[in-house]
Amino acid sequence: MQTLPSHLVIAGLGPFTELLGIAIVVALFTLLRSQADRRAYFKVWEESWVMLAVALTAGVIYQRLTDVNSVLYPGTPLMTWFFAASFFIFKLLALTLLITGARLFTEGARDKWLSRAAIGIGLLLSVVIDTSHTQLGSLGLFHGPLALAAYGYTAALFAALPRSRRSLGTQLAVAVLVALSALWIGLILFYVFMRMGSDLVMLPWFVRFERYGFFMELGLQLTLAYAMVRLLFEDAERERTDTRTQLKLMHDRERHADLYDQSTGLLNRRAFDSAVGLDFARASFGSVVRLHLTNVDESVEAHGASVGSVMVTQFAALLDNAVRAHDRVYRWADREFLIVMPRATPNVARSRMEFLIARAAPLAVATGRQAVRAGATLSVAPFTGAEDLTNAMHEVSSDPRLV
Repeated sequence: MQTLPSHLVIAGLGPFTELLGIAIVVALFTLLRSQADRRAYFKVWEESWVMLAVALTAGVIYQRLTDVNSVLYPGTPLMTWFFAASFFIFKLLALTLLITGARLFTEGARDKWLSRAAIGIGLLLSVVIDTSHTQLGSLGLFHGPLALAAYGYTAALFAALPRSRRSLGTQLAVAVLVALSALWIGLILFYVFMRMGSDLVMLPWFVRFERYGFFMELGLQLTLAYAMVRLLFEDAERERTDTRTQLKLMHDRERHADLYDQSTGLLNRRAFDSAVGLDFARASFGSVVRLHLTNVDESVEAHGASVGSVMVTQFAALLDNAVRAHDRVYRWADREFLIVMPRATPNVARSRMEFLIARAAPLAVATGRQAVRAGATLSVAPFTGAEDLTNAMHEVSSDPRLV
């Protein structure tokens, strides 16, 4: 049996080495699953790494079936097609989940159609390519442009974050994603030149670049995984800091009486202007909700002035007890409340508030046979960080429907 040169043996181990590295990443993300409660983006990224591990498993088998120096060579057309299709589909699923996780982290959006598109494109690529006579590396010519688009788009999402949301984790993610994009640009150019029969592919440095591409990608993937874990820990630290700040504020409530509304016990407008309770929201996206009680006047006319104040107090207690731990409720005006909801898109915020309004217990009054149920109207505006949180407040405050 002819002995292969050592550099070819090392290059041939590239896909298998990358598979082992990604398997370690999957194990790490699985261990961190308990830390990812309420953080859907990290769970999606975990799924992305699982998809990539499955893709690389299929890729390693496909490599053995198409390598003339392998004991599995030659594979049947059906077998090579199956593993090539699996490689394409799961690789594209990994990329779409990477994008989905990034969009959840940056803006709370989720696009379900991406996964369906990935499956369809993967099947299409496996049909139009001669999988029986194409090496694993050369498949990069076909899925490489999609990988380049995915990495570039995800980098743009992180780079577009406002200054208040930038951190070492986001900056590292941008740098790694840009490096992955550059790597795939180089690989795509190599395979294009090879198809064209260009002499450029004979340059020693270019040959080594393609030969060890799997090892370079593994190094960047491991760095990207570290950036994701860092983002998770940075997020958790912000939550802990917000909780400690809130507990300290409650402990020193008497010293900060001017920040609280006396009748409802909620933070007041002065507290919002001083950014009290907004540390977590200012480092995140979210929604601002202005809630106006609409039937207080009618209730006062029908049952007396005391009913109006009780309605407001009861509704304030409902909001304070029912919102999420890092949501903040402010007494905004006599019959109005402002709710800042980090990590909630406008649709989610509106649905949540409408649910709370519907579940508000009716108020029994002695002067009427029927209980009084609070009615309310809503105005919702999104924010992307500390820079436009105040703008979102002004947007809901100027809504003519709530005047």
